[in-house]
Amino acid sequence: MSEEMQRGDEHTPGESVGGEIAVQLWSRRPVCGPRTTAIDRFTELATTGAIADFDVQTWPEEIPVSQRSEHGEVLATVDRYEQWANDEGLSLRPPFETRTSSLLVGGSTEVLRLPMLAAAVYADDDLVGVYPCTDGDTTWSVTDCIDALAAEPAALPHESGA
Repeated sequence: MSEEMQRGDEHTPGESVGGEIAVQLWSRRPVCGPRTTAIDRFTELATTGAIADFDVQTWPEEIPVSQRSEHGEVLATVDRYEQWANDEGLSLRPPFETRTSSLLVGGSTEVLRLPMLAAAVYADDDLVGVYPCTDGDTTWSVTDCIDALAAEPAALPHESGA
C-alpha cells in the first residue's frame, strides 16, 4: 500500500464511499477459518470492481510497545488508525488493547494486543474507516464493512447506521 494511502485525511460522515476504494486487511497468522472467508469476500469485491485495490498483511498476536524499532511500522499504523477513530468519535478498543504482560524471568512489559482481523478502508487515498470499531453502543465488525462495501451504493457501516 502506498504512503499516500496511509494518510489520515477526513471523510464526510453520512456520505456513501466514492472514488477509488482500497482495503488493507490485517490478519494474525495462521490465516485460516474466518480470516480466509474475509479474504475471499474482499477478493470478490475487488474482482467485481466494487473496490479498486485489496491488500493483505499479517501481524503477530501482540507487540511489545517498547520495541518500536522492530515493530515500528505496525505501531505507527495502529497510531494512525486510532487517530482516525478519535477524529470520528469512535474507538478501536477493544480489540486493540494495551496491557501489561508478565515476563517468564520476572518483571513485565507493556504490549499491544492486535485483533485477529482488522480492515482499513481508503477512498481516494484518504483513510475513511477502520474495522472493528465502536461508538460505545454499537460495534462494527470487518464483516459489517464487507457487507456495506458490497451494497449499492457502497457506504461504510459506521456512517450508514448499519
